[in-house]
Amino acid sequence: MIKEKLRAALEEATQRAIQAGKLGALTSCPVPILIEKPRLAEHGDLSCGVALKLASTVKTSPIRIAETIAEHVDIGERFVSRFEVAAPGFINFHLGTAWLNEALSEIHRLADSFGKSQLGNRQRVLIEYVSANPTGELHIGHGRGAVYGSCLAHLLRFAGFKVEEEFYVNDTGEQIAQLGRCAWALYQRRLGKAVDYPAEGYPEESLVDFVDLVIKRHGEGLLNLGGKHGEDKLGDLTKQIILESQRDLLLKLGVQFDRWFSELSLHENGRVEAVLERFARAEMSYEADGALWLKTKELGDERDRVLRKSGGNTTYLAADAAYHEDKFARGYDRLITIWGADHHGQVPGLKAAVRALGYDPDRLEVILNQIVNLSRDGQSVRMSKRMGTVVTLAEVMDEVGKDAVRYYLAESNPQNPINFDLELAKQTSRENPAFYIQYAHARCCAIMRKALEPAVNLESGQEQSPPVDSETWQDFQKAYREQPELFQQIFERDQQVFAHQKELILHLQGLPEEVEEAAVTRAPGRLARYAYELANHLQKFYEVCRVITSDKEVTRARLGLIVATRQVLANVLGIIGVTAPERM
Repeated sequence: MIKEKLRAALEEATQRAIQAGKLGALTSCPVPILIEKPRLAEHGDLSCGVALKLASTVKTSPIRIAETIAEHVDIGERFVSRFEVAAPGFINFHLGTAWLNEALSEIHRLADSFGKSQLGNRQRVLIEYVSANPTGELHIGHGRGAVYGSCLAHLLRFAGFKVEEEFYVNDTGEQIAQLGRCAWALYQRRLGKAVDYPAEGYPEESLVDFVDLVIKRHGEGLLNLGGKHGEDKLGDLTKQIILESQRDLLLKLGVQFDRWFSELSLHENGRVEAVLERFARAEMSYEADGALWLKTKELGDERDRVLRKSGGNTTYLAADAAYHEDKFARGYDRLITIWGADHHGQVPGLKAAVRALGYDPDRLEVILNQIVNLSRDGQSVRMSKRMGTVVTLAEVMDEVGKDAVRYYLAESNPQNPINFDLELAKQTSRENPAFYIQYAHARCCAIMRKALEPAVNLESGQEQSPPVDSETWQDFQKAYREQPELFQQIFERDQQVFAHQKELILHLQGLPEEVEEAAVTRAPGRLARYAYELANHLQKFYEVCRVITSDKEVTRARLGLIVATRQVLANVLGIIGVTAPERM
């Protein structure tokens, strides 16, 4: 990366200034040297403000420190056309073309690996997300967790982590018992029996499609079941159909899990009871008011938490403790759990339980997703047309498509609510970022087709040879990887045109840094925004610069830039799980 190379040059310059006794008593630079993009274009392409951080140590003005470091900078003019010191103590750099040329060549050499990082050092990470109760359809809030988790998994793999994805199935407890009562009543009602529907149950309309599938598969053969047996059987069959529906919908959204982990299995194999015994042996639990409590207050929580209620049933925390013990036992270096914001109150208790089990709670990250607000023509959309309650994920996907759903649910920080405009998501214009980015990729493909495929003359009807034949194209591709200097032909003397050419390449070469920053901050949405900015730079380049010209060397160089742009767009779209179309 250009920033890395420039940082290295400034580190060497600073060290030379120190060795020459020009920076007081320093023996080494005590602060990191950062290279940043200035806010104003007239201040250069890149800038360094290390002198501002050294002033108090060196006991000299920042401007003088910057001048001293600048005197020791040794960079060829091919790489930096000029640099100057500016108040209050910045060193500003205007880049030459050599680094730009090398950046393009690197993209061609690495292709779909460009931007990948070894940041993760193959650490094993388990990401648990969605984990919706199997009691009905997934709503748009579940969709946000699904998209965020999926994008984060793609991102961390791209950044060098070894990632697994897991759906925790909440398939036991009162909500499943309630599902059984409702499904059993609805099954009988759909088959003509006059039975009451539970007043406190799930709405009939939310379960009717699933129960109808039970009827389609099993007919009336379950009517002879009675009471609790009927509730248990219908609850289990309906739960399995709901899980099938959730799997199918998530696959359509581009979300696939390595494992669907059953909460029920933790109870059946004794893992929950084993954890409770472990807490007791460690003297981390006690009984009071007929219930069993975990001493979470001693471990940083605001209060102690119940593990087993006075009625004998264990709590979510007991099962979560057993589940996380199982996760740690599988040898992961880091656990990431993605929950809805409504679970924020459970985080301290879970962290305390992890500590009580003897594990480092810092190895567990809990990321909370805020709500999704849907709107249409400026009006809030709160109810499902079919369900009459919340808006389902399936409805939104049917209306705007998988790619728009993934983009709009991915691009925002999970800590911020999303305002999802359904009408905007369907637009085919620049105002719709998802479409605009995909169109940029398709435009690159269209330029390549124009260069490499025969065309028909509209006046004569005769087929014309492509500007670049297949053999020449093979030579071009080899040269892109091996001869960075050929990209010099991209640039024009006109400074405004050159600025757009340079900005496009600078943005392309910045992908590795974007990937690492997004991975560290757990912010895959950063790459969605990066892709939109890249589409903007491509549009500006396209407006001022022809790609296919009468000059073969210019055409070769600019086609190489277009191929590099297409590659970077495809790499980013792959991370956020949005299709990279060749035609639109």
